[in-house]
Amino acid sequence: MKRYSIFIVILFFYNISLAQSNTSLDKGLRASMEELKDFISLPNDALVLDDMNKNINWLENKFKERNFDTKIIATNGIPIFFAELKGQNKDAPTLLIYMHFDGQSVDPAKWDQKDPYKVVLKEKNGDQWQDLNWDEIDGKIDPEWRLFGRSTSDDKGPIVMLLNAIDMLKADGVELPLNLKVILDGEEEKSSKPLPQAVIENRDLLEADILMINDGPVHPSGKPTLVYGCRGITSMTITTFGPIRPQHSGHYGNYAPNPGFRLFHLLGSMKDENGKVLIEGYYDGIEFDEMTKKVLRSVPDDVSQLHNTLAIHSPETVGAFYQESLQFPSLNVRGLQSGWVGEKARTIVPGKATAEIDLRLVVETDGTRLKTLVKEHIKSKGYYIVDQLPTDEERMIYPLIAMVEEGSVTDAFRTDLDNPYGQWMEKVLQTKFNEDVVKIRTMGGTVPIAPFINILDIPAIVLPIVNPDNNQHSPNENLRIGQITFGLQVFYNLLSTKIN
Repeated sequence: MKRYSIFIVILFFYNISLAQSNTSLDKGLRASMEELKDFISLPNDALVLDDMNKNINWLENKFKERNFDTKIIATNGIPIFFAELKGQNKDAPTLLIYMHFDGQSVDPAKWDQKDPYKVVLKEKNGDQWQDLNWDEIDGKIDPEWRLFGRSTSDDKGPIVMLLNAIDMLKADGVELPLNLKVILDGEEEKSSKPLPQAVIENRDLLEADILMINDGPVHPSGKPTLVYGCRGITSMTITTFGPIRPQHSGHYGNYAPNPGFRLFHLLGSMKDENGKVLIEGYYDGIEFDEMTKKVLRSVPDDVSQLHNTLAIHSPETVGAFYQESLQFPSLNVRGLQSGWVGEKARTIVPGKATAEIDLRLVVETDGTRLKTLVKEHIKSKGYYIVDQLPTDEERMIYPLIAMVEEGSVTDAFRTDLDNPYGQWMEKVLQTKFNEDVVKIRTMGGTVPIAPFINILDIPAIVLPIVNPDNNQHSPNENLRIGQITFGLQVFYNLLSTKIN
């Protein structure tokens, strides 16, 4: 990432909020709801190419209606959509916005509506959501109503908000004091594999001063939120072995080694009882200065609510508190398998035991290096490591064998907390919404576009818009109506505020 320690930002704030009347905002809200309803009606499972092409055609038409120059960027997978709108000063800074238009697959049987691609308007009555007739929007709109449908929040909603904010700016006669580029990914839910190469091949086209990512939910407090980084991820599969095939536990219990206990002892040696990784060097390079500590503690996390949600008495102590815990790499057992359980349980000594591991990464930690540290730790416990099923000969030679399979690495990214473009975004949000902005140094989840960010070598900041309880990736995904209003105001004010 480039550093801008001596870069001075002078912000010229127009009195845009006055021009942005309630009438204009209400009109933008209603138009957004109708346009989103239309956009959602196009299924967007990235596994179905024909459906994704229909989404691209929709985007091309809608952006061209707003006078954007557009380009369809070919990849070895789903094409990437690009649009550009030059401001009144061609030499002004360029803001590049990233969003995605693909969505997770759906199982209609698990939704509380017949078709997840037909948006349903609902209001809450007690603990239940009840359908409303779309004619209801002719009157006053309740900000607590929800639009239910796949990708309403993740991530078609913000795309529609951007389009309608452009309409509002045009209606108010506001010319952009910056240059705007938009890149829309069609495979974000599939890890954005074609994106890095596409960026390399189109680097000049995507050249910008700041990348803004509009994906994910705002902080649970509901306050405007800026996220300066995301953890990366890699994975490992560790398998230990007992007898070559499951054996009768009466005949061979106490004699045939049990792979489950071997795996449990191995995993147990990697962490202490408080959750801290014991593997030497795992946390190397992680330090916090006073400014970082202050920002981490400023996030208004409700610890009691967090513990109630998780139904836990107390947390692990890798960090002193929640935000600090996210600044360290994690070592997580995400799945275990050995033999059979429940009604299928059998009285056997299993033949093998497997643990699926994921490692969340931070900027200071390289995924390949951490996996090497894990493997060295396994070796230190007397294990012979293989990357495929051991041969009969290996099983007879080595008393302890572990098969270790490695997953790919998605890097972390992080922008400096004092970045001037981040300060510009923070000031715009503070001015518009008249409250402190929640600044998150590193969020726990992984954005698969980190390689894209690192290739462009520009500061990147996530500005989430949708509600925290939106059920993204799950049945009954939804978008709170009030978040549409919020998103329209975010885009309107950012795109009408000069950066110098």
